[in-house]
Amino acid sequence: MQQATSSTMSNPAPPRVNILLSTYNGERFITEQLDSLFSQSYPNIAIHIRDDGSTDRTVGIIKIHPRHGELGSFDTGNNVGVVPSFLQLVTCHGEPGDLYAFCDQDDVWKPEKIARAVERIMKRPQPDKVLYCSRLEYVDDDLAHLGYSLVPRQTGFGNAVMENVAIGCTSVFGDTIRQRLSEESTEKMIMHDWWAYLTATAFGEVIYDDFASLQYRQHSNTFTAWEPGHKKLHARARDFAVRFMAREHKGLDSLNQAISFINTYPDAPNDVKKIVNTLIELRTRGNLWRRFRYVTHPEVFRTEPMENRALKIMILLGLH
Repeated sequence: MQQATSSTMSNPAPPRVNILLSTYNGERFITEQLDSLFSQSYPNIAIHIRDDGSTDRTVGIIKIHPRHGELGSFDTGNNVGVVPSFLQLVTCHGEPGDLYAFCDQDDVWKPEKIARAVERIMKRPQPDKVLYCSRLEYVDDDLAHLGYSLVPRQTGFGNAVMENVAIGCTSVFGDTIRQRLSEESTEKMIMHDWWAYLTATAFGEVIYDDFASLQYRQHSNTFTAWEPGHKKLHARARDFAVRFMAREHKGLDSLNQAISFINTYPDAPNDVKKIVNTLIELRTRGNLWRRFRYVTHPEVFRTEPMENRALKIMILLGLH
């Protein structure tokens, strides 16, 4: 038997990246997105698509794409919603050592997106516990530039409790994170990518890349919306209040999600549990003085300055 050379042993094959794409009535943009996926500079990818019960031409367009035969898999199913659909993809595909990337149907990925992610993940001592995410370039329907997402001042569980900066379409993550995602009920999650961010900050590591790895279209179905930097203060405050109230009326706010998270994982680190338990105490039993002392040096934070100030006010008033 021929022995492996030293160069072969020191240069293992690059990990496969499973791109997980859930589609639903995406006929307008799916071709451009598929073209950008097949144009990735990284050589070892498998594209897995699950269509979530589209009623337009999405399925037919995918089937006639010139490189349809190169897809890792293509499944169609009933309309179960975005989170369950992505979780089905997470559960069904991959092998130990693989990496995973969430993908939306209406974006355009830059050619180096996956390559940059893999390079950074594989430099870490435990790649299976790493979640890579990046900045967004906001564009209109015709891919005209609108702006960029904010770069978070830091990441960590204290941020993940209150917001998700690891937007799914930018995320690439290891198998340990995939396994924890695949084991959980979607009813506990506000969004699948937010749960992945919680998981990585609790049990692994987050790498944030300030390079905008994709063009993120803004239209009526966009989940993460772009706001101009020059938007007037009162308008931004009004929009924040609307978003906050909408989240509360859904019956599952960010702290409730974090409570579900630590209840789901009794092996979560003590410092992670402490962050959530402190917020529970402040919400249910904390007096005004305790809340005031907490907000002077809070353990939780948001990226956008106005939203971070609003968060402190909410905690002070016991509304978090």
